[in-house]
Amino acid sequence: MSQEPLEIIYTIPFFPKLNKTPRYKRAPRAIRLLKEYILKHTKADIVVIDNKLNEYIWERGIEKPPRKVKVRTLVEIEEELKVATVKLVTEKVEVEARPELEGITVPTELEEEEEEEEEEDTPEESSEEEPSS
Repeated sequence: MSQEPLEIIYTIPFFPKLNKTPRYKRAPRAIRLLKEYILKHTKADIVVIDNKLNEYIWERGIEKPPRKVKVRTLVEIEEELKVATVKLVTEKVEVEARPELEGITVPTELEEEEEEEEEEDTPEESSEEEPSS
């Protein structure tokens, strides 16, 4: 009865419950909330949190964990138990992948366009000044 592992991406909001938690207990509470969320939504028996995800939650200390986390969950069946492995989603969405962002220019593109315009303007101005002398 071997099945393919199920892969799901979740965005887990911590803020509503962490706001009511004392500041010095927030990162450990975020880890518990993460486990509870994954257990509830995947119906897994065991939750394994990746080391990079744990470091990301603890990155700013015990008092300021992130407000929400985007994770990739891989659910596998091992020896009659459902095991959910949770990893941090780190890749960014590219502009080419989202057609609604086509008209938006990236700051580096703007700087290149301004430099090209300046280069075009300077030779014309210098050529105009010479005939008047």
